Amino acid sequence: MADVGERMIWAAASTLRPLVKRLLASGVPFGRLEARLRELFVEVAEAELALPGRRQTDSRVSLLTGINRKEVRRIRSAERGRPAPSSFSMNYASSLISRWLTDPQTVDHAGRPRPLPYQAARGPSFMKLARKVTADLAPRVLLDEVVRSGAAELRPDNVVVLKSDAYVPKREAAEKLQILGEDPPELIETILHNIFSESSESLLQRKVYYDNLGSRAAAQIRAQMRREGERFLRRVNRLLGNYDRDRNVKAAGGDRYYAGMGVYFFETRADLETKTETDSSPPRRRKRPRKAKEPKP
Repeated sequence: MADVGERMIWAAASTLRPLVKRLLASGVPFGRLEARLRELFVEVAEAELALPGRRQTDSRVSLLTGINRKEVRRIRSAERGRPAPSSFSMNYASSLISRWLTDPQTVDHAGRPRPLPYQAARGPSFMKLARKVTADLAPRVLLDEVVRSGAAELRPDNVVVLKSDAYVPKREAAEKLQILGEDPPELIETILHNIFSESSESLLQRKVYYDNLGSRAAAQIRAQMRREGERFLRRVNRLLGNYDRDRNVKAAGGDRYYAGMGVYFFETRADLETKTETDSSPPRRRKRPRKAKEPKP
């Protein structure tokens, strides 16, 4: 168990390395991250590790986290009402585009998204589509956002045309960081499930890579990978849409749960990757292959 703990610490440090680089470049000192990590340890111990039917006490949280009881009490009693980053961009706009691409009323026979009148008494319209996504925001707010991001276009005849099958917010870096707080935890949860779950069923976790590619082909590789990834995600979007009960009244019942699939592209100079390895890294049992590798989950 001690070996597992050490390897978890090594994995956590490796995962944080690119974040630490950006934190330092942004002038964020260690103390600010340390304070937030103390709060996080307390939050997780309080919410995830409580004994069934027992109130989680400061003493037990202190025992679990190794943080002294006085500090635990201060953290638990503090006003931690920090407003969460707005989830409007990632959730509502992405959901609207996803529905547009899968709703039988908003796609043609070939599965292509139809141009939608902004408002219509009969038949599909952007307003009706937006109201299927949320009743909390006016349809015009959603329209302004997808148009501003370049995902859609409002034409002079008040018809809205979908220009992209993905929503990429054109905001400042600080606002885009919401993605960093949402996507990596899901990938890490998948990896941890495959490592520690007692279930015989593993979650999909694959990657393919080569380590001797020529840099002159980089632009071509990026473009081809983007096309293949987007083509794949369009198929996944249609597949999952068939099971979504908001979209399909005939979809299977049961408890509500959340599932999805992500695709990402990575690249770096092979010599730089070698230089980042440290003596604290777990020993490699075999040399990294030079051919494509698709590790099993």
